Amino acid sequence: DQFVMVGCGLGGTSLINANVSLEATDDVFANDNWPFREHRSTLLQEGYARAREMLQPNVYPEAYPVLKKLEAHKKSAEHIGEAKNFKKTPINVTFETPASGVNHVGVPQVACNNCGDCCSGCNVGAKNTTLMNYLPDAFNHGAEIFCEVHVEYVEKVPAAATAKGFPGGICDGGKGKWLVHYTLPHTGQEKFKAPTMTIRADTVMLAAGTIGTNEIMLRSKAKGLSTSDQVGRRFSGNGDILGFGYNCEDKINGIGYGIHDRKGLEPVGPCITSVIDLRGEPENMVIEEGSIPGAIGKAFGPLMKTANRLIGEDTVCGVQDRAQKLFRQAFFPSPYEGAVNHTQTYLIMSHDDGRGVLKLKNDRLEISWPGVGSQPNFVTGNEKMKGCTAGLKGDYVKNPLWTRLVGRDVISVHPLGGCCMAANATNGVVNHKGQVFSGRTGEAVHEGLYV
Repeated sequence: DQFVMVGCGLGGTSLINANVSLEATDDVFANDNWPFREHRSTLLQEGYARAREMLQPNVYPEAYPVLKKLEAHKKSAEHIGEAKNFKKTPINVTFETPASGVNHVGVPQVACNNCGDCCSGCNVGAKNTTLMNYLPDAFNHGAEIFCEVHVEYVEKVPAAATAKGFPGGICDGGKGKWLVHYTLPHTGQEKFKAPTMTIRADTVMLAAGTIGTNEIMLRSKAKGLSTSDQVGRRFSGNGDILGFGYNCEDKINGIGYGIHDRKGLEPVGPCITSVIDLRGEPENMVIEEGSIPGAIGKAFGPLMKTANRLIGEDTVCGVQDRAQKLFRQAFFPSPYEGAVNHTQTYLIMSHDDGRGVLKLKNDRLEISWPGVGSQPNFVTGNEKMKGCTAGLKGDYVKNPLWTRLVGRDVISVHPLGGCCMAANATNGVVNHKGQVFSGRTGEAVHEGLYV
């Protein structure tokens, strides 16, 4: 099965992502379902330019300290014969404190301190998450933002209905074509099966991420909203693959500082700084190096030691190499020395078949995708990561979920699909403008409802 990791907070999963900002290659848009393929050189490029202006991606600067994990990844690329495809990747991170102390939308921001804790949330304020740009920019332009509100579903208001007394919950008394039904978590409402509260609006834009948006759409459909039967279908985990090069010959410095004093600790760097870009090659994937947040650094060592004993693969045969690995593992338990400090984290994005199905079970979203972990991209990706580990003379440890014992399960941090774009409702849920189709077939859309 497919597992998904998402973030919950003002900024969503961008709070815990690894910042990479790469444009898609042309082959991604070769599918006939894309309704705007003729606009790739115009509107799509304009969209990329706007995103770059707001997110301000940079590559890791030459003036910054040398990162061991980046240098090790370059060595791995050379070992597997892909030196030509190795490069630093653009990442949405600030490396120079703005002269005024605030960024382009007026938010205080400072330069990255190389702590390596990107994926547990940047506590420095250097990562360019949506919390640092899009959301405050919206606020600056008059948007009101409310946290800890759980949207249940949306409902179309009958043309003849008035705001006051409209059935289905407590209404704010406004006017509009749509009712957004919501609850307030942690208030005890659920204990009494209290009715939902509602906000009425002319325009509703669902932007709750892949998981949240599909949950709202599926629940809305179950409660009577007319829309495409494609809701929840064609889900993809972006072909995400996780693996580790454990106890390598090279020092990696791949564990974030966490609460530790950075004095005496070498720089970790942003979570991802480089990529072996195999898009356009037969493998059609990217291999990136990563960092583990310091918050789980202490637990990471015992977990890796156990996983290596059970499913690890030794990539070297020399007696001396093995002796050195045993020494690092036995006498240096800290995550900032020994075996764990010599461990490289690998993150792959590739292409799965995109045939996952999202559905509601007991009113909770569930992913159904039998056999997803047996697809060829996962096999190829693990072979590549093992090759990368061999270049560092380490033990390759696959994602413990991706074993026969637990059914070849996989985890993604880039869930996609479920509300796919298409030219009509037969093939997708929204058109090229994000307007939601209003029937099972045809091109008609709901006025004022967007994904």
